[in-house]
Amino acid sequence: MSSEGSFGKIKKVTICGVGLIGGSFGLALKKAGFDGQIMGHGRPATLERAQRRGAIDSGSSNLAEAVAGADVVYLSTPILNILELMAKLPPLVKQDCLVTDAGSTKGVICEKAAELFPGKPWFVGGHPMAGKETTGVENADPDLFRDAPYALTPYSRHHLDAPVVRAFMDWLKRLGARSLILDAEVHDEIVTWTSHLPQIATTAMAVAVMDNLQNSEDLELSAAGLRDASRLAESPYRVWRDICLTNTENLGRALTSFAQALEHLRDNLKTRELEHLFERANELRKKLKPTVPVK
Repeated sequence: MSSEGSFGKIKKVTICGVGLIGGSFGLALKKAGFDGQIMGHGRPATLERAQRRGAIDSGSSNLAEAVAGADVVYLSTPILNILELMAKLPPLVKQDCLVTDAGSTKGVICEKAAELFPGKPWFVGGHPMAGKETTGVENADPDLFRDAPYALTPYSRHHLDAPVVRAFMDWLKRLGARSLILDAEVHDEIVTWTSHLPQIATTAMAVAVMDNLQNSEDLELSAAGLRDASRLAESPYRVWRDICLTNTENLGRALTSFAQALEHLRDNLKTRELEHLFERANELRKKLKPTVPVK
């Protein structure tokens, strides 16, 4: 399959940050038939591992060299580093380049992009709603984006009409992702509940267990429930530090609501209200479970 999409040609993609998401993006592009150049930017050791995995064709720790001539610059580092890289890009990328990112919060990034990229080069914020609690290109997966929502948050809707942006969206479709177009602020409000609160709540639960079970042998008296419920506790602080710093107000409100729900549950451990709370929780699980196609 040619690297030419339905609306234009993408010949070179530069991935800044070839970890789990960036590495998966490179692998997914190749699996989907992309025959252009995939360049990586980052630390030499990371680039070497990414090249061995086949996620990139080549790499450079020099940003100017890495993005030179790129049609798409894909920023998939932690959020604060994305902001640093964005500030350096305007004089380095060509005028018809698309700069996009994979950050988990969009408000701060898109606000900064509006200053840096008022027109050409184009900027469209992005957030693939896919990932793992593990990190690194070693865990990259070419099918990571398949059947997953991929949020796009253009601060100006006319940016979606640029040929390179339409070509990029065409490639997302080829990767099996489902593009969702929404405002950055709305995105941040929603993912507070669907992604950020689950992580922080899981972290708090894991800390509470660690603080109250002093002997490691006590964990032998645990079944799959604790292991399943604590899966997100493996997530790296470096990534979530930036998310918390850039979505503090939304997350603060969500944690207040969560604390109130915990208090309500605690106060009703001996009443029939507890049954209602379990029923409400069951409703969410039913909505989240994937539907099985009828054969």
